[in-house]
Amino acid sequence: MTADLSFIGRNIRFLRRSRNWTLEDLSSRIDIHKVALGRIERGINLPSAMVIYQLSTAFNVPVDTLFSPDPIHQAPVATTETTDTCFISLDPEPAPLAAALMNACREIMAAFHALEDICRVPKHATVPLSIPFDPDYPGMETLAARMRTYLATGDAVVFDYLELFENAGLRVILFPFPRGAASMESVSFYEPAFHNAFFFINARNNTEKQLFSLARELGSILVSNQMNRRKTPLFPPSEDDAGRPINPARAAGRFASTFLMPEPAVRATVGQLGVSKDAWSWDLLLRIKHRFGVSAQTFLYRLHELDLISGPTRNTLDTQIKDFYAANGPIEPDASRRCLTPNGRFFDLLLTAETIKDAQCEVKNIHKITVKYRFLSI
Repeated sequence: MTADLSFIGRNIRFLRRSRNWTLEDLSSRIDIHKVALGRIERGINLPSAMVIYQLSTAFNVPVDTLFSPDPIHQAPVATTETTDTCFISLDPEPAPLAAALMNACREIMAAFHALEDICRVPKHATVPLSIPFDPDYPGMETLAARMRTYLATGDAVVFDYLELFENAGLRVILFPFPRGAASMESVSFYEPAFHNAFFFINARNNTEKQLFSLARELGSILVSNQMNRRKTPLFPPSEDDAGRPINPARAAGRFASTFLMPEPAVRATVGQLGVSKDAWSWDLLLRIKHRFGVSAQTFLYRLHELDLISGPTRNTLDTQIKDFYAANGPIEPDASRRCLTPNGRFFDLLLTAETIKDAQCEVKNIHKITVKYRFLSI
């Protein structure tokens, strides 16, 4: 029985597209004809030992990467010079992603790159993903405000963050994570070559958790990129915020909280309603949290951060929220009221690609990916 080695060609195509190289670009770098390279990528021919060596040199990756079922590095970005697509983790010793999830992300990223190539659209994000900031909680709030400025939202309430991200060229994919990773909320990958990123959100979770995961992943990329620019620790050990020293994970969490609930917007909302610190009720909390698209617990914590709720009132509501979660599982009290547009840019590109006659074979394979991973669509 002959082993199926067509994944070698898929790896080559993925590495080429992740660097925004055309067939002509890569063929000139390794000194073979683009037709021969195309046959290798499609799995029709296998590369010779010399071509393998030349590919390894051109991509600046070990030869083993070309033969790996997963050519994506599973470690965080190590230096700012790398051009490889990298899994983002703020854990100093990150555990590898579950193989099923990593394979899914790899195939979906390859499909997204293919659509961008077919439709000849830019691969770069229109917002910066490497922004200096002060490594403390106020610094994260300032960073969130700057990112909202880049996204042209200011302190306004945003009703569809997925569309907002996609309009900035960021790639956001919602799909149910496979077994072995079903409990994970999200993962992200940074592409230094395009100053862009992929955000994968677990569609098994409720809308509020999906939005917070998306914002936290954006914060993680911003934090990770600055950590990798420094030779000294970005977050040296210190005590801050009532004994909660800031660290990378908490920094990303504070970014997400402030990004989704800007202080001016929350204060304006509370001020317009004339709600005193002791006046918060269960119904009022749920009604206002819907405006920001976050969970009841997340909104309650934000009120506490901004000193807009008294301690006893907060404790009472916190107990009610925890009792609700214990009785009902991972759903939100008063249900979810946000209507998101999942995978909008992906399917827009796919519809465009369907109109391009010489791309139909590849489009057919991309359709198979959407079925395989049960993509959500509008």
